[in-house]
Amino acid sequence: MSTTLYVRLPHRPHDQPQPWQFGTMPFALVRATAGDKSRRTGLPPAPELLREGHAVPAEMPAADRLVLIVAASDVLLTAAMVPPLPPARLRLALPNLVEDMLATDAAPCHIALGPALDPAASARGARRRLLMVTDRAWLRAALDQFAEHKHRRRSVLPAQLCLPLAEPLELAPEAAAAESSAAEPVLAGGADTAPAPRPAAPAAPVIPATTDESLQPATLVVEAAVSALAQSASLLDTSAPALAAAESARLWQLTVRTGPYDGYGLLLNDQALAAWQVLAPAGHWHGDKTAQAHAPVPALRETRAAPRASRISDAWRIWLVGAEACLREPQLDLAQFEFAQGRMDRWNLRAWRAPVALAVALLIVQIIGMNVQWFMLRQESKRIDAAQIDLLHTAFPNVPPVAEPPLLMRRQIEQLRTASGRSTPSDFLPLADGFARAARDLPPDALLQLDYRAGTLYVTLKPGTNTSALRTAARQVGLQMDEDKNPPDATVRVGGAPTPPGSRWTVKREAATGSVGGKPEGRAGA
Repeated sequence: MSTTLYVRLPHRPHDQPQPWQFGTMPFALVRATAGDKSRRTGLPPAPELLREGHAVPAEMPAADRLVLIVAASDVLLTAAMVPPLPPARLRLALPNLVEDMLATDAAPCHIALGPALDPAASARGARRRLLMVTDRAWLRAALDQFAEHKHRRRSVLPAQLCLPLAEPLELAPEAAAAESSAAEPVLAGGADTAPAPRPAAPAAPVIPATTDESLQPATLVVEAAVSALAQSASLLDTSAPALAAAESARLWQLTVRTGPYDGYGLLLNDQALAAWQVLAPAGHWHGDKTAQAHAPVPALRETRAAPRASRISDAWRIWLVGAEACLREPQLDLAQFEFAQGRMDRWNLRAWRAPVALAVALLIVQIIGMNVQWFMLRQESKRIDAAQIDLLHTAFPNVPPVAEPPLLMRRQIEQLRTASGRSTPSDFLPLADGFARAARDLPPDALLQLDYRAGTLYVTLKPGTNTSALRTAARQVGLQMDEDKNPPDATVRVGGAPTPPGSRWTVKREAATGSVGGKPEGRAGA
């Protein structure tokens, strides 16, 4: 079972210069429980919460997947007609599509491409697609904080899309308004009697032709806005904690989701939040303990919610449900283009530990076996060399072993044959007889000259002679016929006559590795 670490990033401060220093952030480590999908809802089982709290990135637990939830106030969701361009050219064209929708320059913004909002349109032409805009420097700083964290996959999601989307109400506009106004006090705080909103995670985005705000309840979350930079600044200044706490208590972080791909975030103080509720869309209000106690939102305090038994705490229940639905659509990931995760980072190295260990063990066994076999063969070679030297000394006691024993043995045997008057295979007569048997098919005028020196027969043939057939016949009678690479001077012969022109070849015994000294040299001419 895989584990997932969810981390909620703080809102980007506008009054602090770079580089930003992140402090403690809320996190939740969950594990997907094994089991089939529910028959009633068709959704996977709820994840199991293993650990939650606040910590710096270096102290957060490792997980198979890391999910960073960017504050809704730092992500702008908009739509534009996107032409079908390659990724490299599309990255350059996206700032031109959103520059009219931004109050600042589009150059320092990171623009991620979301799913298509008109799936019926042709894929070859321009399509209306969701665009997610955030600050590039802030996103890079957040990802750098988790550069040393141990995870295999990584996702970056906008907070407004991580809220569960309630199902549309199939009521008339007047009945829907009355129903939503009556349901607001009951749904606040997550009471047992309140129907929990079920997340909508459509596989293909569908936008209704007529959208009525009363038919689509919004999901609103109010939380105390705490900047991680204010906490990090308190480490340097002893007077900062009281000031930072006072400022954070007056600032509320509002996250609103109004549709499948619609939502926004606001940072409001007490007065602004109280006044904004007049313009707030009808929907379900949620808030943390601080917001329920101090936020000027009557919908959060009209009903005291009883604690509900669940494996997920109230602070993470709504976020985990919405994030699980958001992860089913890979195109909602903000980590695109230069922030996309490489394939090497997505490899599950843990799954390859057993095969790699087995391969290393086999390699070690193979190396050890090769060394043992080499040692045994080396001992066998030494034993054979010693036996050959003993045999040589037994037959010829006066011969020092200055060369290879087989070569010395062969030379000594040839010398004994010469001394007894017997011819050796490398003498003139055996070589000439073997060459004559091999050259019986040659024309009478093909052989121009025949010389013998130092156990080698030198043959000069007429130009144009078929030497391939002659070499094959010589190989069949046990002779080795090769072209002479170092012929003598062609103008002067040993007897004073010029050497006839032609191809010059050497003929030896195939088994002969050396020549016998003291042999008489002979020459015959055709």
